[in-house]
Amino acid sequence: DWLSLGADLLGKEGPDALTLERLTKAAGRTRGSFYHHFANREAFLTGLMDWWRQRAIDSLAARIQAAPGPETLRSILRAVPSEWNAAFERGIRRLAVSEPVVKDALISIDETRIAGLAATIALLRPDVEDPRSLAFIQYAAVIGGQWLLESTDDQRITVIKLAGNAMI
Repeated sequence: DWLSLGADLLGKEGPDALTLERLTKAAGRTRGSFYHHFANREAFLTGLMDWWRQRAIDSLAARIQAAPGPETLRSILRAVPSEWNAAFERGIRRLAVSEPVVKDALISIDETRIAGLAATIALLRPDVEDPRSLAFIQYAAVIGGQWLLESTDDQRITVIKLAGNAMI
């Protein structure tokens, strides 16, 4: 699977790993195999972003819609940031600097995540006057934590989680 391979390489090696040479070598496949699936690198990057959107947005939306009640919903929201592949997400953000198709998709995914979180906060916390701002703050804390905290064992993650839990 070219897309999961690309995601893995991006997380482990960064944007420079997404060359045709590196991808084909890691896949043990030929250039022809790559071009059988993708017209060019931009098509591959578009596919990678669609692949990520399905995992980052669509599958989470299905879980949230299936939640039987507020406590399950809170439980899902508490778990979600821990489920994200921080190395991959950092790679995506680095790649977005030089790849417009990635930048556009990243902006859309970030906006969708924040809007979804805001809608969920509004549902769980009708007392909150501005759920979008609260969602933005929490999202910014999680994304910032991906850059600032080297290890998932960092004690400051607990503080971020407690702040997020208080919001929902």
